[in-house]
Amino acid sequence: MINMNNVQLLGKITLEPKIKEVKKGTKLAEIGIGISESYRKESGEWENRMHFVDVVVWGKQAELVEKSFKKGDGILVEGSLQFDSWEKDGQRRSRLRVKGQRIQPVQLPQYNQEYKKAS
Repeated sequence: MINMNNVQLLGKITLEPKIKEVKKGTKLAEIGIGISESYRKESGEWENRMHFVDVVVWGKQAELVEKSFKKGDGILVEGSLQFDSWEKDGQRRSRLRVKGQRIQPVQLPQYNQEYKKAS
């Protein structure tokens, strides 16, 4: 059986990154990314929809987040989907997030009405 679990996201950081230090000084960074999707409705009008994704990065990539990224910055994330499950207060919980293996800053264009009209 062939498996593939690759994710690429391009968006803006929605909250200040959370940095944690775990075992033996290894760093972990949790970031939220907002990804905008524009589409044309049947009426011809443009609609904008936002998708929000949680991302976790480890080690050197987490150190890069700590030094170089803040809320509002553009970011490209390459990684894989990660499913976590745990129990809290007697209830089973779970989440799906992206485990980032490579990140880099990007300059995203400013969104405005002229940009929409050109599409």
